[in-house]
Amino acid sequence: MVDLKGLVYYKSRNVVFLIFFHFVTLSAQNDIQSNNLFSVQPPLPLQLSYTNKQIKKETNKEKGIHTNLLYKQGENWDTVPISLRARGNFRRNTCYFTPLKVYFKRGGTQNTPFEDHKNIKIVLPCLLEDRSNDDVLKEYLAYKMYELLSPIHFKTRLATLDYTDTRGEKEELHPLAMFLNDSNKVLYNGEEAWAARKPKNHTLLTILIEDDKVVAKRNDAKVLERFVHPLNQEETISTTNAFFQFMIGNTDFSTAYSHNQKLIFKEGKSYPIPYDFDMSGLVNASYAVVSNINNTSLEIDKVTERQYRGFKRNTALFEDTRKHFLSQESEILKILEAHKPLFKEVKSYETAHDFISDFFAILKNDLRFQNEIVEIAREK
Repeated sequence: MVDLKGLVYYKSRNVVFLIFFHFVTLSAQNDIQSNNLFSVQPPLPLQLSYTNKQIKKETNKEKGIHTNLLYKQGENWDTVPISLRARGNFRRNTCYFTPLKVYFKRGGTQNTPFEDHKNIKIVLPCLLEDRSNDDVLKEYLAYKMYELLSPIHFKTRLATLDYTDTRGEKEELHPLAMFLNDSNKVLYNGEEAWAARKPKNHTLLTILIEDDKVVAKRNDAKVLERFVHPLNQEETISTTNAFFQFMIGNTDFSTAYSHNQKLIFKEGKSYPIPYDFDMSGLVNASYAVVSNINNTSLEIDKVTERQYRGFKRNTALFEDTRKHFLSQESEILKILEAHKPLFKEVKSYETAHDFISDFFAILKNDLRFQNEIVEIAREK
């Protein structure tokens, strides 16, 4: 085992990100040298330009926006051609920024970190808030925690994005249109009276997520696109998923209805893979609300209140899952602590740390474990 730690400073448009990272094995260092996008690395600097208003209208690959993705390695910037489309109905309708699906041009990723990836997802902050980057960071940490808990998971990478909203053309009245000539007529009329809006620049923390087909291939499985009740899914991974969702305080998921869950199929068994954790109590986003999937009302009023949404299992499986999580407690807390320098607000980090610590307090208390998980488990 090798444990190397370091600090990297990334400066972007007068904003400095303090990037903390560590490599835990020699193989991780070798992954970096081989351009593995999702190996353990510092955040990847990116640049993108597109019209924010237009991207929200483009929801399929064929009508995607064609642009270039700039990425930085060392001191050099390189470019890969891509097309973009929007993801997520809720975020497209509610958020200032929309999550993105990135499609790489065939043959355009050779000898880049994106080699062997046909597409990836990019999670952006939802709103223009001071806390937005901290919210993205907490969602990223949820992904990293699940990596520890389940062998079947999405690989992710943190990225810093310099985003230029080109904002389109002919959106504002040209200033000279207000001047009148000697005949008291507008000097500029029609098309000439309009000018392009000035681009807006944003520096954002983002998450890169691998495609589900890549997850399936890595696990010698196939993506499953059909209904499978959680009780018919592989029981250990299904229960791990339910405990994890309870740990981060997330009710905005349904394995049965494929809401914020993907399924892969291997050797006669289906396995759930969770994603999208911005509605969780861990993130506690300003727009987060308690989920109402399939018109099912829950007994909690805010996302920072936990409610177990897994199904009843035999006592031995619950106890084994409990022990598994407790065995990973120190490593999960280390993930939080290692990323503390990235938080803009110390209180945001402390609240996240306390929220996860309370979950482990539940597991360590027999009465709380029985009352808040075992007895609450669903039967239908």
